[in-house]
Amino acid sequence: MNPPYDSGKLDRLMDEAGVDLLLTNTQHNARYLTGGYFYHFHERFDAMGLGRYMALVGIPKGDPGRAFLVGERREIAQSQDQGLWIPELITAERQPAAAAQAAGEAIKARGLERGVIAVEMDFLPASSMDVLSKALPGARFTEARGITESLRAVKTPEELEIFRRITQDDAEIIGEVFTSAAPGATTRDLARGIEDKMTARGLHFLWVFTCAGNKMLRAPSGKVWEPGEVCHLDAGGSYEGYLTDVCRMGVRGEPSKLADELFQACLATQNKVREEIRAGAVCGDLYESGFRHLADTGHGEYGEFIIHGVGLVSHELPRFGKGFENKLEERMIVSIETDIRHPEVGYVKIEDTVAVTADGCEGLGDLGRDAWYIA
Repeated sequence: MNPPYDSGKLDRLMDEAGVDLLLTNTQHNARYLTGGYFYHFHERFDAMGLGRYMALVGIPKGDPGRAFLVGERREIAQSQDQGLWIPELITAERQPAAAAQAAGEAIKARGLERGVIAVEMDFLPASSMDVLSKALPGARFTEARGITESLRAVKTPEELEIFRRITQDDAEIIGEVFTSAAPGATTRDLARGIEDKMTARGLHFLWVFTCAGNKMLRAPSGKVWEPGEVCHLDAGGSYEGYLTDVCRMGVRGEPSKLADELFQACLATQNKVREEIRAGAVCGDLYESGFRHLADTGHGEYGEFIIHGVGLVSHELPRFGKGFENKLEERMIVSIETDIRHPEVGYVKIEDTVAVTADGCEGLGDLGRDAWYIA
């Protein structure tokens, strides 16, 4: 079977980094490199007994036919049922050290025991790194992040369809929770509503930042959403590992003049930045543009602008910051956030997700972004 990712691009990235074998251990990279496969039992937790489950995916440069996955013996049937493309599933005990030992043996069997091996330094357990170092004393280990992030950065048409669906679901769910919130509802009630509705639509609920009134507590609590108060729901979930992240605003009754002015300032900033997003746009320029547009509204003193990539990881490529010279590419996914934390009104925020196109961007889940939800 052919790899589900761009194998030519991976080979180029590995060649540029001087890497002979890529070895990943995170769920997001396992999902990406396997084409969505992950042992279902450990999809939402990995600790068990005295150890933890860890899927190690090894791919030699230029030779995907000798790729391997170190997993657990109970997942053999699932891997067969889902048509796992990786030629060899190696079973090991459910401990990082045992998985690493199995990976080390697989690397030696491929004649790469003196090669350069890219691993996920910030995620690989110390016990695994120790075992790999002892099993492969002639190898050199280097960071894999640049390779894996660059490989995932441009989404496939199939990935774009997932983002269209889940971001629209997220936006619709937030609107439903706002408009159905009963008098006396707490922010914890709102959060539970988000979780229930995500689950009903087949999404995995991950988080919701809630903030009602002007106390700036962005967490579900016993705080009642009172008449006249603004409230934001900033909710995230996942489907097959891909993340959705949307923030919309609601108000009990009617917004004050100042509250509406802050909302319009956020919206104007979002809109102006979205007009500048397109393939070839410089990420540093977009970052600085957002702060400039926010300052132009007259509310920059209390405001913040954030822009970041999103995919299987939140805040993945593309990255933005002052002086960043990297450019957007078609089919990248970008999250744009503008918020104003005003001591009289509270926390006003809009967050959108867009897909970069050749000459602009496609808004994903734009429902409710340009008006208050009234409860």
